Amino acid sequence: MKLNLYSLLWSLGTVVISGLVAYLVVNHHSAKDEAASNPGVGDASFHEWLHQNLKITSEQDRLLHSIEHDFENEEVICRKAIKEAGLELARIIRNEPENRDKVAAARKRLHEAQGKLQEITLEHFFAMKQHLSPEQGEKLLEWTYDSLTHGNQR
Repeated sequence: MKLNLYSLLWSLGTVVISGLVAYLVVNHHSAKDEAASNPGVGDASFHEWLHQNLKITSEQDRLLHSIEHDFENEEVICRKAIKEAGLELARIIRNEPENRDKVAAARKRLHEAQGKLQEITLEHFFAMKQHLSPEQGEKLLEWTYDSLTHGNQR
């Protein structure tokens, strides 16, 4: 009987912790969806940051506009995939916590969606850098470094 009680408590604890993690992941990404489409700030703020800190010329602004537009479209798709994967993980944890294969597969989909967003974000910054002066590019790379090491703050 002791072993069954231990197994039950272990399973229950695992379900509660997994559910909490899934809930936090979904809420974290939902909050980010509302707050920003670029890491840390919204489109207008990022555009302002570029102009204020990098002194973007009108020609650079024209070139960067299409890069920003393409990134925004991809980002919307990625954020939707993250939200859906997080909700799926939460649902599986709530309804089928014993099914480790389903939990693992859902967790993998969530990680892949998050990884895709990171990938397109970095590609976006490197694409932008090609249209900047060396000094501007260095500032953008420094900002990217700071964002990654200090939680996406500008």
